[in-house]
Amino acid sequence: MGDVFDVLADMDDRSVDLILTSPPFLAVRSYLPDDHPDKHLEIGQEPDPAAFVDTLLRLAAEWRRVLAPYGSLVVELGDTYTTDDAAGWPMRKSLAMVPELFRIALAYGIHPLTGAESPAGRWLVRNVVRWVRPNPPVGALGDKFRPATTDIVVACTSADRWFDLDAVRTAPRSDPTKPAMSNRKAREVDDPRILSKANGSGEWHPGGVPPLDWWEIPPGGYEGAHYAVWPPKLLVVPIQSMCPRRVCRTCGEPSRRIVHRERMADPVRHEGQKNHPAANPRSGFFDPPPTDWRYRPETVGWTDCGHDDWRRGVVLDPFAGTGTTLAVAHGHGRSAIGIDLDERNRRLAAERIGPLFFTQR
Repeated sequence: MGDVFDVLADMDDRSVDLILTSPPFLAVRSYLPDDHPDKHLEIGQEPDPAAFVDTLLRLAAEWRRVLAPYGSLVVELGDTYTTDDAAGWPMRKSLAMVPELFRIALAYGIHPLTGAESPAGRWLVRNVVRWVRPNPPVGALGDKFRPATTDIVVACTSADRWFDLDAVRTAPRSDPTKPAMSNRKAREVDDPRILSKANGSGEWHPGGVPPLDWWEIPPGGYEGAHYAVWPPKLLVVPIQSMCPRRVCRTCGEPSRRIVHRERMADPVRHEGQKNHPAANPRSGFFDPPPTDWRYRPETVGWTDCGHDDWRRGVVLDPFAGTGTTLAVAHGHGRSAIGIDLDERNRRLAAERIGPLFFTQR
């Protein structure tokens, strides 16, 4: 527990493998009572977007220091509307565009509102995932559509970051030994063979298709006394795909999946395929895509540096709240570190994670 900057300063360099968090949004909600002794440390109460982005970049500088070279940063940020014509804000009723400002600062290494060099340096912005809430609160709409999304930026500092796409594929819906469906049918049921052809991979993947960059997940799933809690399902894909299960304590290398691409028999056109439901209307024959079924990737093992000195991958949530990130990380075989300014959340987090896994610094 404590101020996020103070706790981060005490952490070792390169000591975490994934940073997964959602900072308080600018001018949206205050979590601490007005008489709280740490009220002045609460993030999200900055006077304008420039000051808020400056806070995020100072945080990102510390995150970069504690993050392993192969690690990833995953940050969910919501936006806010300008309520009056205050200095340093857009015009009244306009979005402040905070998530976009933060992403620009990460990618270009410059604070976009002040022109100052970012203390966090430049990052590789790999994805912007949209979290879609299927049934969000209505609120006061006026002349705007019903807000239902927030942005999740995925960034890293190395072109060779640890990433395991095969861990988060969705199950295939067809048998590779059977003829591929027509393009129309494939679009209806997400036939992974047609999708792989569209992606140019030439592979039928037994694990299925990879996730898209928008995730429709209902909020909630926690009935405790906290205003903004992540649904556990939202965190499974980032943890499974971006936090290694084991890392060598001696050399610092994570274990990576070893994939062998097995060549399969090429499909052959024959007379029996004439009048097939998926037949080409011009030729009258069923013509499988030219790369269909040609290669089938298969996991054959995991890299081993030979030191036999493994630790679990570590997930850090600098704004842990009631510990959703910690609980999901532990549930998927990782270790986790949580930081929060509000002492009340320590008890709630301990209840969720369990006394056997929860320790206090």
